[in-house]
Amino acid sequence: MASEIRAIRSDSPLYAGALRLRYEVFVLEQAVPEAIEVDEHDAEAQHFVIQDGAEVVATMRLVPYGDALKVGRVAVRKELRGRGLGRRMIEEAVRVAEAQRARALVLSSQVVAVPFYRKLGFVEEGPVFDEAGIPHTRMVRLLRPGGEAGQKKQ
Repeated sequence: MASEIRAIRSDSPLYAGALRLRYEVFVLEQAVPEAIEVDEHDAEAQHFVIQDGAEVVATMRLVPYGDALKVGRVAVRKELRGRGLGRRMIEEAVRVAEAQRARALVLSSQVVAVPFYRKLGFVEEGPVFDEAGIPHTRMVRLLRPGGEAGQKKQ
């Protein structure tokens, strides 16, 4: 059974597990070039993991992005998808952003994942673009002052 979400830093022993999962999902499954999967933002990011025993089964990072936070590298072990782990990660991103008084959460969603993010209050903003050979679109979820999540009007 998957555990609670843990916030970790890039110097945590659990970070290696997060990187392994990201490698499996992005490099092996989705053919993202290995050279770009870990980038300069990893050192400054807030990383989050969900474990099943000692194994990292879901991960995400949050990176400062002006007066917002950028959600990235959301990955869930293939056989555990559809069980709410990704939703839990995004709910955690909302909690963290509200606690840090961020104006919004932003992300670059793979086009196939847009319905997932829409259900969680994100809206598309701008055209579809290519990132690592995969169609993406920018999505935003505005946060209201006082800790209430809001949705941006299209």
